[in-house]
Amino acid sequence: MKTILYIVLIIFMFGCSKEGALTQKIEYENFYVIEDDPSDPVKHRVYEIYKKYNVPVYFNDTIKKSFLKEDINGNPIYRYETLDLAWNFSSYSQFAYRYEYLVEPEEQLKALNIIENYLALVNKALYPYNFFVVKSVRAQDNYDNIQVLSEGAYQIYLRTLLMTGDWKSDGVIRDLPTEMMKEMVKSKILNYTTLLAQFYSFSKPEWFDTRFSSLDPDYYEYLVFPNDFGFTGSWNYIPGQSSFGPQCFDDNWGTAQWFTPEGLENFRKCVREKIGAWGFVSCGLANTWTPRKKEDDLVGYITEMLRWSPEEFEEKWGDSPLVMQKYNILYEIVVNELGVEL
Repeated sequence: MKTILYIVLIIFMFGCSKEGALTQKIEYENFYVIEDDPSDPVKHRVYEIYKKYNVPVYFNDTIKKSFLKEDINGNPIYRYETLDLAWNFSSYSQFAYRYEYLVEPEEQLKALNIIENYLALVNKALYPYNFFVVKSVRAQDNYDNIQVLSEGAYQIYLRTLLMTGDWKSDGVIRDLPTEMMKEMVKSKILNYTTLLAQFYSFSKPEWFDTRFSSLDPDYYEYLVFPNDFGFTGSWNYIPGQSSFGPQCFDDNWGTAQWFTPEGLENFRKCVREKIGAWGFVSCGLANTWTPRKKEDDLVGYITEMLRWSPEEFEEKWGDSPLVMQKYNILYEIVVNELGVEL
């Protein structure tokens, strides 16, 4: 009897070890490798982009399935790989995502043009791990708060740059690669904590989220007559205090139409002189308020520095030592680390 039990035990142990060896030999394929399909213009274009830049593009969140084995009834069992936008660097968000897929080949090819223009524009450090393009996406959290992205909106996640299609104008398509580059710079720059700490150290905490005029009793000293602002709307015009702030730097600033070109540049120069004293290049919720917090200040700097070449930036802000010190720190990250050409 003991002999029989020993034989059964040996067979069982051998079977288990054999199954374990077989299990260890299972190697899952690389789900993110893109295969060519010359008969399909969209799939072929996706493959060409992947081959050139090593960045996959997906139009569905289920990116691949792989056969594992058959169950006891002979039915196939597959492993599915899906894109999960809920992962963050150190946590898992509670959002549930629902997608309206972009299925029209013409729109898909349009998306691929935008993506290739983006990849050709930026340094490899600004490549996302993958692109995911849909027509729209609906994200809902546990409190039933809903966020909808559509009509060309995009968002950067841990591994995925999510884009929505249905672009409404050629101008949006043309400008989108540059806009995505700016946002990618903003997301990547947060990884350089040591340099960012230096950047944040220049503007004092008490300078944030307050009126510019509370930091300097003479903040509005240039709003007198006569002035050299060349305002064309009314004789002897003095711009109001609400106009005197960083919003005047915007090319689409509505009040700019009432200035002569030379007068507008003089007005902007006066604003730069005043707000540059605290190391600011942008405002807060209102044109007359400083940035609300240091992260808003950072976003303002990135936006401003990406508008100008280094020479142009220094020409505009060179008389403000704090601004130039903060700019030089970001220059080290944006140009030397991330490879962005200014």
